[in-house]
Amino acid sequence: MHVAPGPLLEMWEHASRLTPAARPIALLALAVPEADADTLARLPLGIRDAHLLRLRQAMFGDGMECLTGCPACGGELEFAVSAGDLLRQAGETGAGDYWLDGPDYRVHFRPLNSEDLLTLPRFEAGSDEFQAQMLPRCIIDIEGPDGVVELEALPREIADQLAREMEQRDPLAAVWLDLACGHCGHAWQSLFDIASLLWADVDRWARSLLHEVHLFARAYGWTERDVLQLSPSRRAYYLGMIES
Repeated sequence: MHVAPGPLLEMWEHASRLTPAARPIALLALAVPEADADTLARLPLGIRDAHLLRLRQAMFGDGMECLTGCPACGGELEFAVSAGDLLRQAGETGAGDYWLDGPDYRVHFRPLNSEDLLTLPRFEAGSDEFQAQMLPRCIIDIEGPDGVVELEALPREIADQLAREMEQRDPLAAVWLDLACGHCGHAWQSLFDIASLLWADVDRWARSLLHEVHLFARAYGWTERDVLQLSPSRRAYYLGMIES
């Protein structure tokens, strides 16, 4: 998968004006250029993030350096994540709808998608607020002992079971990493967000490239088009001469 610098810069400029919830769809358009925005927004989150992981591999390599803060002592923790490992661990994710079969209830549901995230407030995945807001959008219908059941009458334990079932059906939708602080020893789980990480990579790349364009314009009077037509190795060679 190759993304030319010009289209990537155009996407970056467009996505810079979007909300964080909308940016993954702009990134996804690079990975699935044949699909329209509405189709991309309705992809299950796990399928969306599988595309983004492969895009990240193609653009910046497999290894992802991450930095987070310890919730106990505030110390910084650096760690690496492999896009390929996440893809292999998750396996294949389907795009259909499913049934949760219990002894007294059957719940017909579909996986979460970007459209759901765009229409609701942003809560931490797995929190009670997130579950309360998201489940109603993903439940198609509920069958109980006496027929159709309204969502409000669904027992809490069934709702919790449904949330776990949704994660199992779409494992890349919520990737939890087991972390431990090297300063205080505190252990916790942290949600891995490939969309935010990939956007940060693209943002750094774009700003660095535009700085190079600025240097070339000052040194040689070249236009942005002139610079983008150079291969990365030739750009680096010219930059070396400019900065020497």
